[in-house]
Amino acid sequence: MACWSENYHFIKEVYDFRVEEMNKWMDALEESSKKLITNKVYTSREFRRMRDQFRYQCKNLRREELKQWLHEMLKLLNQKSDQNLETEKKRLEALIQRHTEVLPGIEENMRKVDVYSRCYQYVDDITPLLKLLEDLRRKSTEDEHDKKPDQGGIKIHPDSTEQVTTFIENQEANIAKVEEKRGEIAQLLKRGEKLEGQADCPDFLKEQVKGLSELFVDTEKKAKLKLEVLRNNEKAWQEYEEDKVSMVNLLDQADEKLRNIRKLFDPQQGAEDLAMRTDQAARTREACEACFNKLKGNVEIICSICSPDKKEELGKIMTGFEERMAVLNTTDERINKLKAYTADLQTFVDKKEASLKWLVTGENQLVELMKFPGEDKSDEKLLMTVKMQKDMETQLNILSELITESERLLGGKTHSVAENHLLEVERVKNKLEELNAKLKEVSGEISEDLHHWADYQSELKTFQPWVNEVEERIKAGQKKPTSLAEAQEMLKSVQDFDQDIKTRLGNLDNMTETVTKMTQHEKADREIAECRERREKAEKVSAEWVIKTEKLVKQWEELNATVTEVQGWVAAAEMKGETPTQQTVDDTCNKLKAYFAEKQKLVEAL
Repeated sequence: MACWSENYHFIKEVYDFRVEEMNKWMDALEESSKKLITNKVYTSREFRRMRDQFRYQCKNLRREELKQWLHEMLKLLNQKSDQNLETEKKRLEALIQRHTEVLPGIEENMRKVDVYSRCYQYVDDITPLLKLLEDLRRKSTEDEHDKKPDQGGIKIHPDSTEQVTTFIENQEANIAKVEEKRGEIAQLLKRGEKLEGQADCPDFLKEQVKGLSELFVDTEKKAKLKLEVLRNNEKAWQEYEEDKVSMVNLLDQADEKLRNIRKLFDPQQGAEDLAMRTDQAARTREACEACFNKLKGNVEIICSICSPDKKEELGKIMTGFEERMAVLNTTDERINKLKAYTADLQTFVDKKEASLKWLVTGENQLVELMKFPGEDKSDEKLLMTVKMQKDMETQLNILSELITESERLLGGKTHSVAENHLLEVERVKNKLEELNAKLKEVSGEISEDLHHWADYQSELKTFQPWVNEVEERIKAGQKKPTSLAEAQEMLKSVQDFDQDIKTRLGNLDNMTETVTKMTQHEKADREIAECRERREKAEKVSAEWVIKTEKLVKQWEELNATVTEVQGWVAAAEMKGETPTQQTVDDTCNKLKAYFAEKQKLVEAL
């Protein structure tokens, strides 16, 4: 106690210093723990520096000798009972209590720092791989054509098959590098997953593991995609070179086929040639368009990665092909015109052949018309004439069309078939004009015949009813007159009747003259002869009637004159008182009887 009392101030200074250092040490530990155990991600170098510092601070973490000394100091202080010592006692107890409380947290943080250290070490281990993968991915995606060769860059715009082949080899080498790292990356990913499974694993490690996995997958994908693009480009270049030659050959063939399209003047040969040309044009168009589209597709693939200058060059080549492909449309237009020409030529030839055929029919119809039997079939003959005139008018219109079409389709052509068509049209023209002239002549004759036939028919229609009436009158006979007046009137009637019959002879003569003007009048002649015969018979009867009636009238007049004479004579004798002799009376009576008997005989004869 005496030592304590004597050295109290010195011990107190040491004690205060150690307490202060203890607090500073615990403050520094807590601060280092906060910096390390945080979501903030440091660089590996920063973390190692802070980690080393923290570990240094954690050295002799428990400090048993200091704690022992502090406890001893606390016992000594407990021997003092003044108020200041009581305060120091509480301060020391608080320090010991703080150390006791801080210790578990610091030990926990030390474990966490160990985990963090392994995680940061993991990051350090994968960083070279990440850089390698990023570099390989960049080579598969980045455009390096602006880099200079002396800077390690290469021009990635392949403008030829050889360049594409070189790029393919380089890309295959890049993919080989990725494959070389596949096992190492798999181990690192497994290691990262194991670290992720620890409770104190920081969040950034998950991002690093995920980033490594995704970067590897993405790098491999883009590398293979770039290789596929290059291989497709190589294939496109190869096919482009082949198809370019094929396209030139196809277009040359199309030009040649276009030059060979020509008109044929035989419709059948023209139709066959047209079918062949149409089929050729369709197959040529199909082949050219297929080749052009394939060529265009390959050029698009090539231009996707070739240089701007090459792209411009290929564009000009394709524009040239596209311009030359106009030959396909020109061919179609030429074939359409040829199709229209062949159809028009077929129509022309059909009309011409029909006209030639009709000429034979027309000639036969004209002969038939000229020989048409029977002048009484005027309606049929007229219809036949009108029909043939209409047919002739139609044929003349067709001839006009043939002449126009022949000039349009064949004019100026020196081909033998074309000349033959023109000669046949000329033959149709000459024969049709000749036939038309004959038809006009025959039609004129027929028209005149029809006119005379109409006049004859008009006369005949008047004469026949008359002769029928005459024959009916003759058949009925004459009435027996009962008086001289009736007999005289009958005489006048039969004389008129006879005169009418004589007059009708002129009508028959007119009819005969009319029919003789006709080309055919056999039936009319027969009808006139029949009418003439009937009139002559009637004339004979009327002549007999006139003679008989004249005799009757004359006899009757003589009888009446005699009666009148006898009556006058008897009256005169009576006035004179004379008596005629018996002989005179008998002679007069006999004479009267004879006259009366003759009159009665004539009456009966009627």
